[in-house]
Amino acid sequence: MQWLHLLFAHWPINVEQLRPLIPSALEIDVHDGTAWIGLVPFTMRDVNLAPLPVGSWRGFSAFHECNVRTYVTYHDEPGVWFFSLDAASRLAVWGARRFFHLPYFNSRIALNCNGDRVDYSVDRIDKPPGRLRCAWTASQPMQPSRKGDLTYFLTERYVLYSADTMGRVFRGPIWHKRWSLREAELIDLNDSLVEAAGVQVTGPPATLHHADFIDTRAWPLIPVN
Repeated sequence: MQWLHLLFAHWPINVEQLRPLIPSALEIDVHDGTAWIGLVPFTMRDVNLAPLPVGSWRGFSAFHECNVRTYVTYHDEPGVWFFSLDAASRLAVWGARRFFHLPYFNSRIALNCNGDRVDYSVDRIDKPPGRLRCAWTASQPMQPSRKGDLTYFLTERYVLYSADTMGRVFRGPIWHKRWSLREAELIDLNDSLVEAAGVQVTGPPATLHHADFIDTRAWPLIPVN
């Protein structure tokens, strides 16, 4: 699959606020003692189940998505924990809930690109309610992040973690090349998706990163406990 028109918007947050929301088997990952919450709108294209031909799953191969996430580790293996994932594809929502135990929500999503400006909106159909209105511009390329940098910590993640209704935790490997990031400037942000996930943030995001696209692969889940 390919991810396009991504914005990584992040806020620092206390570990204590996140701890009750994440399975005890997972440690909350921190950078310089601080946890982070991320809001990531983007669009997906050429999503497909190998070895089927690309585009063979109508309503599944291309759709917009927005996730609210934080960062965790299991036995020192860093990964992503998703509080919510809004998607404009009922088939994708059903499949991700059923096979990846991920908290997907049906939503109406619109994305418009005009040069380096991106306008993005989410109106969640499912409960709890949530919405997003966001606009940003992408500018000059950033230097590649290095391990230990905050940018690397927030973006270079190659495992997702999830849990089923019985509390069993799973890990899902992900592969892509290193991100080619650009600086981003926020034009507008009106969001209730983070609050709907049970997390409180204040003020504008502390960090912003834009990515034009990246090719990605994901593998089936593996139980970890």
